[in-house]
Amino acid sequence: MRVLLADDDQDQLDLRRLLLEKKGFETIAVTTATAALQAARAQKPHCAVIDLKIPTEAVGLGLIRDLKGLDGEIRVFVLTGSDAKRIHTLPEMKLVDEVIMKGSSTAYLFKKLGELEDPQLLALRARLAKEKELTFDVKAMPRAARSEVVGMTTDGALKVRVAAAPEKGKANEELRDLLAEWFDVPKNHVDLLHGEASQRKAWRVRR
Repeated sequence: MRVLLADDDQDQLDLRRLLLEKKGFETIAVTTATAALQAARAQKPHCAVIDLKIPTEAVGLGLIRDLKGLDGEIRVFVLTGSDAKRIHTLPEMKLVDEVIMKGSSTAYLFKKLGELEDPQLLALRARLAKEKELTFDVKAMPRAARSEVVGMTTDGALKVRVAAAPEKGKANEELRDLLAEWFDVPKNHVDLLHGEASQRKAWRVRR
């Protein structure tokens, strides 16, 4: 999932970017509202995590309106140290998915972002439901802490972490199991077409 980070505190921005990238998120980090809007136009993030005072609350509120005006589907998370009760009375908060108070555990932000499924992933599953058969590339990352679908690469491959090592077909078998579960199809409806020994592989899934 591509996340736009906007904060005029460079140290906090760098820390947040590092932590999110370690969790597998693709990040776009900027320090001004103008740069945030330009990045949103060019790179089309799935969600934005913005400091409300960037550098003032008025600018942050304007950024929320502009982001939602540019893409009504973008999910917006606001970080603020201001009075929560007052913040929730602002009309812009109706455009926001979550207001997160500064000082909250970073794990809470990870949790909320993790609850959002990448629209590209949803579109891929919708294509299978419509077309009944789907051929696509997978970028596999073996020896991961756990097996999971991470998102999409910039060139349209499904990005997947696999816990198994790429030895004696173990990673491919685990990848087949994961794809079958993720697409909700029988395992024998998932076929490896080519790339058995490569990180990038072509797969076919059938309904």
